[in-house]
Amino acid sequence: MIEDLLYWKTSLTTECDNDGSTPLHFASSLHPSSGYSNVFRQVFEAKPAPVYQADNEGLFPIHVAASLGIRGTIQTILENCPSSAGLPNAKGGTFLHVAVEKRSLETVRFVCQKPSLTWILNMQDNEGNTALHLAVQARDLGMFCSLFRNKEVHLNLPNKKGQTPLDVSRSLLPPGAYHAWNSDSMIYMALRLVGAKHSCVRWDQIEEKYSRQLKPDEVKEAEKMKDSSQILGIGSVLIATVAFGATFAVPGGFIADDHTNRGTPTLAGRYTFDAFMMANALAFICSSVATIGLMLSGSPLVNLWTRHLNLAASVFFMSSSVTCLAATFALGVYMVLAPVAHATCIAVCVLCPLAVLYRSLELLLKLRILARPLCVRMGLCHALTCLAGLIVSLMLMELWPYVIIFGWAAIAQKIRNYL
Repeated sequence: MIEDLLYWKTSLTTECDNDGSTPLHFASSLHPSSGYSNVFRQVFEAKPAPVYQADNEGLFPIHVAASLGIRGTIQTILENCPSSAGLPNAKGGTFLHVAVEKRSLETVRFVCQKPSLTWILNMQDNEGNTALHLAVQARDLGMFCSLFRNKEVHLNLPNKKGQTPLDVSRSLLPPGAYHAWNSDSMIYMALRLVGAKHSCVRWDQIEEKYSRQLKPDEVKEAEKMKDSSQILGIGSVLIATVAFGATFAVPGGFIADDHTNRGTPTLAGRYTFDAFMMANALAFICSSVATIGLMLSGSPLVNLWTRHLNLAASVFFMSSSVTCLAATFALGVYMVLAPVAHATCIAVCVLCPLAVLYRSLELLLKLRILARPLCVRMGLCHALTCLAGLIVSLMLMELWPYVIIFGWAAIAQKIRNYL
């Protein structure tokens, strides 16, 4: 049908509807998976001129395809009309700006991998924003890394507000409590690591602009603290309860009343038992400290800054209590099953740390995404050193209870042998 219409009257390709859309605009919006993969090529080959014809909103066909991430259509347009890459929409942005705004990661990656398109990477829209500015504003780590990895992308271009990408990233960091591994925090860290610059102002002025003037809404911040404390408090109390119960229900039971040392644990004196008891004690202590901190962070009688500190400390100790609880469970299973089902016992002990690793999964995945761009920008050795430092710091924060648990068990064994 389309082929017949085009053969009958080719000028139909330049006709517009009430929105200013040409047939090529509609064809550019058809994804190959819709079953109309040949429609765009038929309309385009009949008359390529509408590629340079905008609709009433200032969008060209390449912008339509970019907003939907239709790579094949974009590729066809650029191969035949390479100058269309720089066509500006009503906001002055290229199809790359549109792709970033619409979060079309596939299109952004395509542009960054094409050497012939490097000339549009740093083009600025009517507000002076490059694609990198918009990726930072979108807080999209994937799109940011695609642009960040390309060394042709300039990191220090200011927009019309005088903001560099680092300024934009700094302004997006919330002034109150927030998760340190959110995408906006990771983007800011990456820009700082490679030496991206703020606008031409002194550091005290930057702090004045982004830290001191951005005071959080006291009511909203207090509500956020209260909600966080209530949710986390349930978990900390449950862990404390489990740890308390495990103290008086130790694996292996107790020695009978008609034996020496009656009422004491049958497995006492073993390395694994000492480790089990220390892990359980640490789980109880850490969860109890977390509970107290959460009570303070949720109390309206405490000032907001102190509540922030208590919440941060509570999250750390609660995380540590989960680590201890996982060790407690694994050691308990080992003591009971090792003599009779060694393989099953080892399998359980290997699986238990997965609960601990899951807490750091988000950060590890984000570091994996950032690793290659950082290597490109910083050099392999420098980037790996920075990443290794971050990972080691993370491991120390997450696994410090194991040092105490197994260290104490070894010390207890030596003391017992000495006596």
